Amino acid sequence: MIFNSTPILEITLPVNLKTQNTGRGNHWGSAATARRKHEKALCYEFRREPFAFPVGVLYTRICGKGQRAWDNDNLALSLKQLQDALTQLGWWHDDSDKWLKVIGYRHDTTRRQDGPAVMVSVWRSGDTCS
Repeated sequence: MIFNSTPILEITLPVNLKTQNTGRGNHWGSAATARRKHEKALCYEFRREPFAFPVGVLYTRICGKGQRAWDNDNLALSLKQLQDALTQLGWWHDDSDKWLKVIGYRHDTTRRQDGPAVMVSVWRSGDTCS
C-alpha cells in the first residue's frame, strides 16, 4: 500500500463513475461536461477549503450491484473528471504534483450495498511512501 497511516479525511461520495474507455477520438468537451456534472452534484455538500499542505489521495470505486471492476487504466481515466471537479470545489489548490504528491485508485467489489459510489481517502503527503 502506498499510504502508511490513517487518512486525515475519508469520505464516500455518491458518484457513479462512467467508463471513459470510448476510444481516443473524443473531443475534450465530453470530459468537461462530465466534470461539470460531478461538480454540480457535489457542490453544496462537498465544497471545502483546500488543504494547506501537499496530500496523497486514494480513490476507491465502490461497485454497485451488477457492476464489474474495470482495468486499472480505465479506472484512472474515469476518475479524472471527478478529480477535476474536486479541484474546482476547493479540495486542493490545484491538481498538480505540487499539491497531489501521490494518487492511487482501486475497486471495492465487497461493499456492493454501498455502491455505486467513490470513497476518497486523503493523507498528508509525509504519510505516503513516495
